[in-house]
Amino acid sequence: MKHKVIINHWEETCEDDSCYEYGTSIIVDGKELIREASITSALKSVLKEIGADVEIEETVESEKKCDSYKK
Repeated sequence: MKHKVIINHWEETCEDDSCYEYGTSIIVDGKELIREASITSALKSVLKEIGADVEIEETVESEKKCDSYKK
């Protein structure tokens, strides 16, 4: 089954212009899963919704490794 995933970037301003909010929502097959998504929360919510059994590991490259790319 092919699923339709929408990554929706949104912004809202209060009626009196006293506030401004923005974010990214994730919609799968017409169902909004998460309103303010980070990359990790978006990925987790999509995979869960489509029934994928996965383990997600989030890592950060060390500064030494990043520095080697600059040279």
